[in-house]
Formats: sequence, structure tokens, C-alpha cells
Amino acid sequence: MSLVVRTGPQEYECRVGVLETLTDRLNRHHYKKVVLIHGATSWSVAKPYLNTLLESEIDCALSLFTGECTYAEVDRIAKLAQETDADIIIGVGGGKLCDTVKYAAAKVSGVQSILVPTLASNCAPWTPLSVMYDEEGLCLGFDIHNEQVGILLIEPELILDSPVNYFVAGVADTLAKWYESDVILSQPEHQTNAFLLMARSAALNCRDNIVQNGLQAVSDIQAQSLTPVFTQIVETIIAISGLVGGLGDSYARTTIGHAVHDKITIFPESHAYLHGEKVAYGVMVQLAFEQQWSEIDQLTTVYNELKLPKSLVDLNLGHLTEQQIKTFANEIIHDETLVSSGYPVTHEGLYQAMVALEAYVKLKVEE
Repeated sequence: MSLVVRTGPQEYECRVGVLETLTDRLNRHHYKKVVLIHGATSWSVAKPYLNTLLESEIDCALSLFTGECTYAEVDRIAKLAQETDADIIIGVGGGKLCDTVKYAAAKVSGVQSILVPTLASNCAPWTPLSVMYDEEGLCLGFDIHNEQVGILLIEPELILDSPVNYFVAGVADTLAKWYESDVILSQPEHQTNAFLLMARSAALNCRDNIVQNGLQAVSDIQAQSLTPVFTQIVETIIAISGLVGGLGDSYARTTIGHAVHDKITIFPESHAYLHGEKVAYGVMVQLAFEQQWSEIDQLTTVYNELKLPKSLVDLNLGHLTEQQIKTFANEIIHDETLVSSGYPVTHEGLYQAMVALEAYVKLKVEE
């Protein structure tokens, strides 16, 4: 067994007011020059939380993120850090921005990353890997980094002010951790490895927290009410979810659910949907492949409440032909992460599951 454990950031804190400590943290680490990468829309919301830093004597060069985690954007930010002789790259934004910043920092010797997520839409701020895309939004797979995130700071009030649909997508992405990993982690040969047991426990924690508290947390963000439940789900989405793959490596990272996400990007229509929304559909495909129709019925209640896609029709892909679905299924089974996980899947079995899922969801709607 080859298992490399990458637990998470070197330093992590989540609490109201945590960003007021950022300048002191930089001084404590003797960071003098900063490149700060920020999103477009989210920056107007996040900037007031960073006034202490921006008004300090620390040299801070600001740069706008282009919007996609591409190799070109990683190289641009790495070059900017080198040209400004930066000690640190700070990323303020969503998952793709966080993936880009930590990749750029990993490429420049002596440069660390600090991430300030403005969304709780996935575990990107936690993990030492980056999901890569091309300029058109086609997913190219992911790259693992030799270094973990330096510092991760979560301001719950900032997350509370984010779009609700991104938070819902984070809830869906986190729920997937259990359904994707358990087939592998529950195998007898994995029951004697301490870290795989911990990964499975984290995955179960993700499922239980989301099932028990996810809808309440969504209600909280809709009502703009900062509650302990909301903060707990934020940390579950970003941190506990990130621990699943961090502790379990390829045995616990992804299977069919995320493979569906990665390959569905070949259809331009899918680009209008968030990462977690596409993963939500992928979980349904996986459960259909496993013939777990009763589990699909149980999740349907949560999916309907959160308006998550359960079928290709829900993703505006109901027009796909039989051949297109077969091609899609073939792409999925050759997904690099799915193959490396050892999850037992066949092309015909997956294709039949996708077709059966469409029919099943349609029947339930008509009932």
C-alpha cells in the first residue's frame, strides 16, 4: 500500500474577527512583501475585512484573478511573485482562485500561501492540490503539490455574505465525500490502516453533519443569521471534507461522483453549473450504479429542498443522444482519479446506470 498523508494547512483558524490578525501574523513570520490575488465580485465584500493589512506598512501588490485555474494563470501569478520579490501570496476568493494561488506559491522557492476563502463551496482552501482547467472551462484533472497551504483563515461573517447557491454547492460537494469513498475505505484490507480509518471517520462526519444540519445552515445563510450550526457546516465543507482526501490519499479522494464532474465539462451547457452541483448529479450516478435506489430516495428529499440536480435533464443535458451518453460514460471510466482509486466500474454498467437514473428520476417526478 502506498499512502501519502497530507493533512492540511500549516496554520488554520476560523472565527469572527480572525482577519484582523493577518498583519500581526505576517509580521510574526517576517513577511514583508505580499502579492494579493483577489476575485472580481467578491473583492468589494472582502476588502473591508482586510483594511488593517492594506493600511499597514507591509508592501502589498494587488492583482485581479482571471477567473479560471489554468496553467497560464498559475505561471502569471508565480512570475508576479518573483518580479516583486514577494515572501507570500495571499488569495482572497473562491475555490478556483485558491487552487491557483497555492499552485503558484508551490512553484516559487521560499514563497508561502495564505488563503482567505470568500465562499464555502468546496474543500479547495484546505487541500494541497489544484484542479486544473483550460481557458474554456474544460477540466484537465488535478495536480498535487509538494507543499501544503501556509495559513488558512476563515471569517464566518465573510462566508455568510456569499451567494447562497455557492454554499448549497458546498453542501452537496461535502455530502459526496462519504458516498464516493466508502466503497474503497470499507474494504477489509483497509481496516487495519490508522489513517484510512480516520479518513473514513471524517467522511462519515461529513455525511452526518450535512444530513442533520445542512438544511438549517442553508436557512441560516438565507436569513443572514450567523449561528453555531452555520459555522460548523462551513468548517465541515472546507476543513473536514479536505481531511478525507488528506488522510486517505487516493483511497479516499474521489470515485464516480467527481469523475462525472470532471468529464461532464466536455458539454458547454454544464459550465453554467457549479462544481458541487455537478458532483451532486455524479453521486446520483454512483448510487444508481451501485443499485442503491433506497438511498437515492432518501437523498432526493435533501436534493429537492436544495434544488440540486438529480439527472441529466436537471443539468439541461436531457437532449443527449444514446451515443453521447455512451461516450460520456467511457470518458468517466477512464478518469485518472477513478482508475487510481481501484473502484470497480465498467463502461456498460455505468452507461446502464445513467440511463436507468434518468428513467427513475422522471418516474418519481410524475408520481
